[in-house]
Amino acid sequence: MIRLFYFILSHSFFIALCATALSFQTGQLTGISTNPYLLSFIFFGTLSGYNAYWLISKFSFSSSNSFRLLFSSSRISLFVFIMALVGMLFCYLQLNLLSSSLSIAGGLFIFYLLPILPFKNLYWIKRWGFLKTVLLAFTWTIVTTLIPLQVPIWGMEPLVTLVFIHRLLFMMLLCIIFDKRDAAIDKIRGLQSMATFLNPLKLHFLIGFIFISYLIVNYFMKAYGIGMAHLISLSLIGLIALIMYIFSLQKRGYIFYYFGVDGLMFFSAIVTWLSVYFKF
Repeated sequence: MIRLFYFILSHSFFIALCATALSFQTGQLTGISTNPYLLSFIFFGTLSGYNAYWLISKFSFSSSNSFRLLFSSSRISLFVFIMALVGMLFCYLQLNLLSSSLSIAGGLFIFYLLPILPFKNLYWIKRWGFLKTVLLAFTWTIVTTLIPLQVPIWGMEPLVTLVFIHRLLFMMLLCIIFDKRDAAIDKIRGLQSMATFLNPLKLHFLIGFIFISYLIVNYFMKAYGIGMAHLISLSLIGLIALIMYIFSLQKRGYIFYYFGVDGLMFFSAIVTWLSVYFKF
């Protein structure tokens, strides 16, 4: 069971489940039902994207830069990536998806990949790597709000706009926690992120600003029909994310980040779902 647990975490099945859960939560917050094929498309899309990122990263920062060595040492990741692509294509053919949100999400993901691509003429992009935090947060926000709702970013109604901003702030909190963990490795690799670009004190202030903004947006959503139970549950998740950031100031292990921090996304969706049925 332990090996299965680590397999699910290390090959991004859990993070893909978290993306699906957040997409389902978006439907609950806005009162719009989500198509099971659409949720599956988001699951497989996230699964393929993360495995592609790890494969490219492993190749780029390997001392050998050998495709043969990469394939021999990462067969499972490659299999999961191909399986996810097939699943994503199957679900896509069952849907009539809005192309604008998909194009924006895909473009942001490509920009996110640029700093780790093994091309010397892209060295200047690494100096702009501090934007990777924002890029990743925006990508997650679009994938888990606009794609499940199937609305363009320029056609969002007030409630959807607030949910979008709220999700972006939440994802920024989580992304900064991971950036702080990776700061030492990023410096060695010549990459930048929020955690390498800002000193610790400024990073603390940024986290505080994001958290306060998160609560303010949470409050304004009440005017557009979001119930008190949802507001309390979302505020609780934001507070837990802040506490997780404080915990991350000390060295933490693999489970803390890939199950604890990532798990906040899944936990957020579960708490929102429970608040509907148990009226708390």
